[in-house]
Order: sequence, then C-alpha cells, then structure tokens
Amino acid sequence: MSPLRVALPRRWRALAAPVAVVAMLGGVAPADAYTLPDLYGGRDSTCFWNVGVINGGTINIAYPDAGANYWAAGYTLPPGATLRIRGQYPHARFASVQSYDLLGVGVDALNDTMIEPDPGSANPFRPGVRRTVTRRAFTVTLADASPAAVLDPDQRAGKPSRNVLATKPAGDTTGLHTVLWRVYVPDRGRGLRGGVALPEPELTLADGRVLTGQALCDAVTSEQRRLPDLSALLISREQYDAIRYRPGVPPYFPAERRPAWRVQYNRAYLLSLWSGETIANLSKGGQAGFFPNVFNQYARAAINRKLGPVVAFRGRLPTTPRTYRGERSLPATQLRYASLCMNESVLTTRVMDCVYDEQIPLDRRRRYLVVTSRTADRPRNARRACGVAWIKWSRRGDGGRDHDFGWMQLRNMLPSPSFHHAIQDTRTPGDERRVLGSYLPTGTYYASKRAFEKLGCPAR
Repeated sequence: MSPLRVALPRRWRALAAPVAVVAMLGGVAPADAYTLPDLYGGRDSTCFWNVGVINGGTINIAYPDAGANYWAAGYTLPPGATLRIRGQYPHARFASVQSYDLLGVGVDALNDTMIEPDPGSANPFRPGVRRTVTRRAFTVTLADASPAAVLDPDQRAGKPSRNVLATKPAGDTTGLHTVLWRVYVPDRGRGLRGGVALPEPELTLADGRVLTGQALCDAVTSEQRRLPDLSALLISREQYDAIRYRPGVPPYFPAERRPAWRVQYNRAYLLSLWSGETIANLSKGGQAGFFPNVFNQYARAAINRKLGPVVAFRGRLPTTPRTYRGERSLPATQLRYASLCMNESVLTTRVMDCVYDEQIPLDRRRRYLVVTSRTADRPRNARRACGVAWIKWSRRGDGGRDHDFGWMQLRNMLPSPSFHHAIQDTRTPGDERRVLGSYLPTGTYYASKRAFEKLGCPAR
C-alpha cells in the first residue's frame, strides 16, 4: 500500500471563530452545528492558492478522495485585466484546473491532456511522452467570461486541447471567481503537489503592467476569506434526523440487505435515498454543493453494520494506469483512475477511508475483493497477501446518531471513448447494473469476521 492510503477522519483544526453552516433546506443550524477547519493558508498553499490543501487527511468535506489533493483560489479581477497561470505538469496520475460558481456547480474544466505545453516543453500525460520529461511547462488563461456551453457531466478522455478556462458563471454579477487545482496520486516521493510548485498566477493590467507574487494577490484580493455558500453542502441535524428516522423504517435504513448502487445525479436525488421522494427531470449536471471533479462520476451504496459487521464487495476493475512508482509513460487504459471510499452521510459529507486502483489486489481477470469493517472486526485474511483490500469503517458511522451506517462510493475517471461500462454511461436511475455489468461491485454481508475468515487465503 502506498502512503496515500489514510484512515479517516483525522484531527481537525478549528477556526478561531467557527463558521456555523446553515442548512441547505432552509432550516436553522443546531447549537452543535458543523464547524470548518482552517481552510486558508494550509500546507503548501500560496497567497493565490489560498484555500487548501483539501484532502481526506486535513480538510475533510465534500467527499474528498484520499488519493487526491486540492487547492482553491477565490479572486476578483481589476477592470480590463487578464489572468494567466504558468505551471509545470505534476508527476502524478492526473491533474486538472476547474472553475465553479458560489454554489459549487462546475463552470468549466481542463484536464491535463487537454492543456497544450509551452513551446519547447512536452505534456507527460499524453501517449508516448516520458512521464519524467524535464521540460514540462504550460500556460492557461483564466478568462473572465462564461463558457460557450454547459459543462458536460459525463466527460471522457480525448477531448480537444485548449489553454483557456472560462471562469465566469452564466448570469453572475458578483465578480468573484473560484478555481480549483487538483493533483491525484503524486508519484512516490514527489509530495502533495507532485514534485512541482503550484501554478503561478500572472496578472496583466489594462495599462500593460504585469503583476506577480504578493502584488498580484493584493490586486485580485485572493487572500480575502470568502467562503463559498457552504449551506449547499450540508443539512442540519434536525433535518437529517427527520428523514433518517421516519416512522416505519427499519433500524438499518436506508441500507438494504443486498447493497444497492445509486449514481449521483443531483442533490435532490441524493437526498431521496432517505426521503423516498420521486425526483423528476434528473440531470447529472445538478451537483451543487460538492464542487465535484467533472472528470469523475460517482455511484454509492448504503450499508449498515446492523446487517453484518463485515461487508465484502466483489467486482472487476477496468484497466487503469500504474503511476505511483514512476512508470515510464501513461498508457491508454479504460479509465484514468478508480477508487472505492467509505463515506459518512449528507449530514457531514466526510470520507472515512479509501483504496484506489493500484492498492487493490487483482486476479488475472482483474477481479477484486474489497472488505470494509471496523478495526476490531477486521478478518485476518482481509489483507493484500490474501488478495483482499481493506477499508476501515469508522465508528462515526453517518456522522450523527447511527454509528453503524456506511456509504460506499465508487469513482470512475475519464473513461476511454471505446469503454462503455463506466458510470459516465449511465442515463437513468436503475440502469447501473445493466450498464456497468461486472464492473459494478456486488456486496455481501458477513455475520462476523470469523465467517469471512472461512474463505481462506487467498480469499474468494
């Protein structure tokens, strides 16, 4: 296992004056309201990339992936100014820059392969290019403009290249821009940023003057503590309890005896897992509040220890690159990245623990067995030597009163144009199994760790 695998949550640093998050459904947050860690000026941040680093081990909100690190910038532009970022492609599995509105809805996005390198440099994410190439510079213009089209929520590999990112939400009058820089699975020994600095901003003013460093940050006010509308992320404890503990539901609700997968469409559909509401006009584009990586799509299955303290997921992993040990080049694969994560509920949007593709043992047919349990319930054969990946099931459960809850999440990133068994290929609730086939895991409860240990080593 690589060091990127972390058991969650970690200890949080609270703000000196904690920010209470008001419920997205319009209610008043309770006295023990969720508080945020210090989002600003964290590890490896800069005066421009002033929010971060966000990952499962530090700032744990909006279901981060434990294999990824995120930094955010919030800024305004002087009239007539042009903002560019100049950087180096990281030594990593994936990188992207994406813009959002204040509710966390994606505006525009560029992934690593889409970004043309500077003259004399090469893009190490493109086929046939050495991942260790020395000259790896790029430049992206952060345009104060709205995109020509609505952002496609089912992004695939092979999109046309461009070096302009639109950052202005349609109809926006605030003048505030929000941009995130992501780095997934930095190569071993390369640090959180993938062995390079965060992209450096360069501001050209209307009169031709060029600003960098602190002068630029002052001009675009990037160090002002402008939290996004975090009310879109969470609901209050009272509201959550009202849908979680409805009359007549079983104690393990909303889990089922056979775990059922649901693709993430929008907030209303996500909440309907608890409320039972029928949602019309579903769209994967309506993911307000999560600041999602548009190059991923997600499916989740609710599970509960009341049905068994050990849950095993069996499935087949699409082909993905192996990059952590610094492999020579990035091959053509069915997905760029895949992971399985245990999450808390919509009450907190925290991640508990994850494994990503390189950490999952596979047989010759790329079949896998991933087990989740609390540490005390971990079977002796739930280890790599027995062909099993293990994910820790936190005692926090849903983050509220149900300490037995868990929410297993499957991520698929950037499927190949020729691969059509990805979450990106789903079109309507209920088609998950038909579309993904063997690539969608099946879950099995075990009454005890001993029951699972009877499967032996290797376990099947």
